Amino acid sequence: MKQRINYIQIIFHFIASYFIMFSFRTFSWLRDIRLIELSQIHGSQYVMDNHKKLGITLEEIAYFNFWPNIYSLIGIVFALVISIVISKFKKWSVLNSFIVLILIYLLYRYNSLGWDYFRILAIGRFIDDYRLNFIITGSFFLIIGLIIFFSKWTNRLIQNQYQKTT
Repeated sequence: MKQRINYIQIIFHFIASYFIMFSFRTFSWLRDIRLIELSQIHGSQYVMDNHKKLGITLEEIAYFNFWPNIYSLIGIVFALVISIVISKFKKWSVLNSFIVLILIYLLYRYNSLGWDYFRILAIGRFIDDYRLNFIITGSFFLIIGLIIFFSKWTNRLIQNQYQKTT
């Protein structure tokens, strides 16, 4: 196994991990469709002030903030596992996978991943049904991430970088 840092692998695996993490985050909102719809209709402040009248518990509101963060972390771990498996299979350095993990986690932890700008790619936003919106958007992000990970083109670029450094 080559123990070299491969910036091409780091870049592509970071981008793929980014997409996968946001797909998991998008899927997390499927749990809270009712709360999202009520916030859209009445406004989030009204929902917070009148949660009992609307039949929403404070626990549901807390989970609305909690689960997207947990799903994001699960997405990061899922992407790390894929990155390590690909690296082992292709006989690339696993160190690059851990560099990606550290980078994406630090950016996630300090809220610097730019979700507000990334949402532009949310193709489901044109659909009025929130459930379908989140399923389409999450699937789109997941597919893009997996394509980047498993694409022959990206893997060839990474392999060529390894061959240049040896």
